[in-house]
Amino acid sequence: MTEKKETKPSWQEIQEKKINMVKERGARVLKINSPLGSTLFNILRQFDMAYSHFKAKLGEMDGISHEEGEELMAEGREFVMAFSDYTARLSKRIRFRYYTPREISEFIKTDQEGDAE
Repeated sequence: MTEKKETKPSWQEIQEKKINMVKERGARVLKINSPLGSTLFNILRQFDMAYSHFKAKLGEMDGISHEEGEELMAEGREFVMAFSDYTARLSKRIRFRYYTPREISEFIKTDQEGDAE
């Protein structure tokens, strides 16, 4: 019995795959300008895949309980908010305009309304 040896895709095949991925709904194209940005992008890509699996396992018998899921998401929001705050401080220091993402602004607004009640 002969085993097929898998060949690596060519540079052209990789580029074609990337072009096709850009056409998918929800796809984003990002030019990375720094080594730290590259690291963060790699983490973000893996987080996004893990989050997809997390959602599938949420509330399942051998998966993640809703209580644990809520705790994990609260922790994730804390990271996102802290990174947004850091980016705003860094941007202010170098006089670069940071636009707080709409989702964060809405979360802060909703959170403050909840605290006021």
